[in-house]
Amino acid sequence: MDLPFLHPDQSGFIPIRRGGGLYVDKTSHLHRLLAPVGGDGSRLRTKYAFLARPRRFGKTLLVSTLEAYFQGDLPRLESSDQTAFDPNAGEREELFRGTAVEEIVHRLRAHPVVRLNLAMTTADTPERLCTRLLSHLESVYTNWHARGVATGIEPRTEGGVIRFPPPPAGSDAVPPSDRLQNLLHELERQFKANPVVLIDEYDAPLTHLLGRDIDPEPFIAVLREFFGLLKHLEESLHFVFITGISRFAHVNLFSALNNLKDISWDPDYADLCGFTEADLQGALQPYLQAGSGNLGKPVEQVTQELRDHYNGYCFGIPGLDENVYNPFSLLHCLNDMQGASASRWKLLGWPNYWAASGTPQFLVRMARQGNFGLSSEPPPVDQLMDATYDLTNIDSGSLMLQTGYLTLRMDQGRLRYDYPNNEVRLTFSSSLLKDFGRYANQDELTALYSTLADEDYDTFCTRLHTFMAGMPGEKITNETDCHLILHALCQLMRVEFQSEVHQLGGRSDLEVVFPGHVCVFEFKYNQSPATALEQIEARDYGRRYFASGRRVVAVGLNFVGSGPGEPYRIEYQTHTRGSSLPDNR
Repeated sequence: MDLPFLHPDQSGFIPIRRGGGLYVDKTSHLHRLLAPVGGDGSRLRTKYAFLARPRRFGKTLLVSTLEAYFQGDLPRLESSDQTAFDPNAGEREELFRGTAVEEIVHRLRAHPVVRLNLAMTTADTPERLCTRLLSHLESVYTNWHARGVATGIEPRTEGGVIRFPPPPAGSDAVPPSDRLQNLLHELERQFKANPVVLIDEYDAPLTHLLGRDIDPEPFIAVLREFFGLLKHLEESLHFVFITGISRFAHVNLFSALNNLKDISWDPDYADLCGFTEADLQGALQPYLQAGSGNLGKPVEQVTQELRDHYNGYCFGIPGLDENVYNPFSLLHCLNDMQGASASRWKLLGWPNYWAASGTPQFLVRMARQGNFGLSSEPPPVDQLMDATYDLTNIDSGSLMLQTGYLTLRMDQGRLRYDYPNNEVRLTFSSSLLKDFGRYANQDELTALYSTLADEDYDTFCTRLHTFMAGMPGEKITNETDCHLILHALCQLMRVEFQSEVHQLGGRSDLEVVFPGHVCVFEFKYNQSPATALEQIEARDYGRRYFASGRRVVAVGLNFVGSGPGEPYRIEYQTHTRGSSLPDNR
């Protein structure tokens, strides 16, 4: 069966539609987002909108779709029969044929679109940030020049590439905001229509700084001036749409854009990016059926395995709004299921496409610094749209939620953080261990699991010691490092556990749950296991399991850092909660 090609690595709406690739229609959301105030569509009810989603979650495809919606596929002069710029030459109706907005597009007038991607502007100094913003704007100017627009600056290089002229001697360079303003005025004049501004990855210059010893304020000042222009030009702009991974509203980055509507946690847009179960059972069903045949598994079994590995992200109210699949991973998986790659998965398990494409190093740095998301409480659902964080005082749970490494779950009426699916759960843990210079193979994980399940703590500590001895000594310097290693190993063992569990007396470090018993761990570094046990008893860790019928075992681990001429070692003591003496030493 010949199926339209899947495009897991493509994020351009026009190439997908022109090339005959599969497009899962999300344009029904544009009815709400771009609802006009009047019947002619000249003014929109929502003029400034913001959407936060994790990386590789379809934000760029959405921005590309909006660009095509407003201005169509504008030709370059050298690739068409045109000899002069025509603002209405951008084909739109054919691009949106068969979509939810097909009937609307042909009635709308064209608007010029300035599309920016600030992932192209990351820098280590505010001066370099300003330079890279100008360089990015030069490429935007060049693109419009190729379409025949008189930008006011003629190319100075072969190939029609525009470079901004250097300032006169003794004068300051023209700032990026002025260059953007000049282009917007020229486009408004030549289109005789208000421009649209689309900004993708707006926060890339700031997330680049996370976990690094760099003062963010000078960078914020550069961006604040740049974004402030959008408010200043309110009467001249038709629509502004900004996307990113995170939300920095309370650092006043968007202080001038006080009318920016945040739709990140609006239930109406919960599945704007990402695939729903209906998408998998609808447009994607032929690929699922063909792939299941290649795997030799029933469709129902493959569906459940895909759901466990790639679904689970919630961008609305848990339990009320539908979870979505990671689109990057699901498309890659369905695409590879059509070929010979499928046979390897029977042995290796489902691939981890999204996480393998790059875990942000700043998350690992934050975890190593003691900022680990599962230890914090999520805000109430009705406050999610107001939940922000400061670059100098980061709420790690909120950040991991926004970057897609955590999601929200409703557990017995209580909101909590959780990993969205197995892909994130396992690969983030592997990234943590990799940062310690170690990889856990399946034999090591099976042995560690068995010793805990059998309550053989002496062998467990011996095997843990052997595992950690394979890490460079300078990598393990404190209790947090030891905690992260145990957390990552528990994830990879796929054992039921919780890390840094909030309870009345404080937070237990780790609780591992088996059918007949629960191990309540407390970690110390260069102290003693007895001190760890005393803390478990004094703060009554594990009491919540007393009525479960399981035996609650307190486990105190002391990691003894190696000094000159001293071996690295692990000390432990255990005892059953309620007894007076340790069971083991």
